[in-house]
Amino acid sequence: MELDLSYLPQEDRMRLSLRGQADWLVTRSLLLKLLPVWVEKLETIELPSVGIPLGPRDLSQEHALSLEFDGPQSSTPPPTQTYTDVLLNEIKLTIDPLGATLHLLGQGRETTFTLTRKESHTFLEMLAKKARLAGWLDSVQLPQWLGTT
Repeated sequence: MELDLSYLPQEDRMRLSLRGQADWLVTRSLLLKLLPVWVEKLETIELPSVGIPLGPRDLSQEHALSLEFDGPQSSTPPPTQTYTDVLLNEIKLTIDPLGATLHLLGQGRETTFTLTRKESHTFLEMLAKKARLAGWLDSVQLPQWLGTT
């Protein structure tokens, strides 16, 4: 699945495009609730077992390694918008040792997509980075490693 995130300054919203599914409008309020919850859940979920001790966990290092080769990329939007924008009202986030599942709900529509653990770090970074560029992170305390690359 291709994901793209763009800031719409005239509406002060983000457009999350899930190519092949829908374009979701994400409000500042909803995104600022999602980011800290996502970080908190990542901190509480253990890494998958690999059969050897991994030592103390460092979430900032895990995040950096996830972005090392495939950091967040914004693709060029398609020339014409195929989908009607849907205002996102609710995000249900489920995280397990292997990744994250997001269930998006709004205006009678819903979409569910799953990200690997690495993809979830990449997507989380993309959200935080766009929010920082839009000036949305003044009122939220996020870890220093998030959204600053």
